[in-house]
Amino acid sequence: MLFSSITFLGFFLPFILVLYYSIPNRIYRNCVLFLGSLLFYAWGEPKFIFLMFASIILNYNMGLRLGNPELTRRKTLLIISIIVNIGILFVFKYLGFSCRIITAILTSLHLKPLRIINLIMPIGISFYTFQEISYIVDVYRNPELSQKNLLNLGLYISFFPQLIAGPIVRYHDINEQIVERNENLSQFSNGIERFIIGLSKKVLIANAMAQVCDNIYSADFFSYGTYAAWIAAIAYALQIYYDFSGYSDMAIGLAKMFGFDLLENFNYPYAASSITDFWKRWHISLTNFFRDYVYIPLGGNRKGNKRTIFNRYIVFFTTGLWHGASFNFILWGLAHGTLMTIERLLGKKVKITECKSIRIIISIFHRILTLLFILFLWILFRNGTKMTLKLLLKMAGFNYTAFTSYGLIPWFQDGFLYLSIDTKFYILAALGIVFSFPWWRKVRILYSKNSVISTALRSIKYLMLGCLLVLCFANLASNSYNPFIYFRF
Repeated sequence: MLFSSITFLGFFLPFILVLYYSIPNRIYRNCVLFLGSLLFYAWGEPKFIFLMFASIILNYNMGLRLGNPELTRRKTLLIISIIVNIGILFVFKYLGFSCRIITAILTSLHLKPLRIINLIMPIGISFYTFQEISYIVDVYRNPELSQKNLLNLGLYISFFPQLIAGPIVRYHDINEQIVERNENLSQFSNGIERFIIGLSKKVLIANAMAQVCDNIYSADFFSYGTYAAWIAAIAYALQIYYDFSGYSDMAIGLAKMFGFDLLENFNYPYAASSITDFWKRWHISLTNFFRDYVYIPLGGNRKGNKRTIFNRYIVFFTTGLWHGASFNFILWGLAHGTLMTIERLLGKKVKITECKSIRIIISIFHRILTLLFILFLWILFRNGTKMTLKLLLKMAGFNYTAFTSYGLIPWFQDGFLYLSIDTKFYILAALGIVFSFPWWRKVRILYSKNSVISTALRSIKYLMLGCLLVLCFANLASNSYNPFIYFRF
């Protein structure tokens, strides 16, 4: 069930909210959320609900044992718990990929290949597996965090706002809220605002960008020129940002409606001044997870420069692999790790000039260069390794067969563009680019001191939110094209 669906907006969410707030008791409210979360998950994946039950019970028992500080071989139990959780993820997400690699090796050695095993991957398994690992590790580090109530742990793992696509909620950030939280009108209204903003990002911008991007990339490679290749790349960069950040906004907004405060997952990543800065802004919950549970346990930056570089590559290898069982995701992760390593090495050698004008020019250059690297790597993320090279050559004005017969290619091929791109796309793309940067924060600070203007802006905000909600419903009712990128991860 998608947040951006009539079923969720018109039936599921109102039903859960009415039922939740009609019950005053905290335990029963948690029961409503837990059962509602299971229903939400079972709506799309009914057979995998048993896998989730098994995961919850397994980690509950592991947590009880790790919660005993006097238990011998606690570290061994921790390792076993992590291996079991990752093992379940491996079977459903990476077993087929591993079989294909082994089969390719065996075939090259003229040996009998393996039978390829392709299992259907449960939706959201990458996200809730990481939350289970977070719980186990947090209890190991602090036995007092061990959850004695199976319902509470089940709610933490299955909480429907963040179940399917995050944010990845670490146990120590939310364990107290499960037992004690304060639902109030202010938080509820803030949640509605945040949800509408996220829904608008997804329905009005991400879906429009996805349609154009898919139309171009699914067309015959020689039917479009350089301009269309750039349009597709930009459209995908906007699609994946507004799709995923929109979902995170909706998740955070929904959580607020039920009294929970989830940590932010995006902070205008396309305003980053470097790749390092980008990863402090993009999918923050995933970055923090790998930092706290992989990078720091490996030694972080405490064991010398070479070990730091090695640790960073491990983190970005796993980051790429987490996104999907494919070589393009691994290369995408390693490329980001390489760029961060280069930035780290160059940053120690480059001296910052004292001239303000030159610093501003250098800063602008860094931001443009960072955006270009991010854009090019999104092409790899979206299209795979072979097609990426062809597309990059096309964006540079060459066919991948440029040195044989085709030579330079046209910048425009109008017939294709007229069928694929309209004025609405350009308007939404322009709005998407404008709102990818936090300029409005300065506007808000500038006028916040003037009570009259501040009140007027608040009224305009509520009017716009109402209009956006109407537009979203109209769009959903008239357009069935509603993909979601991160379901596959």
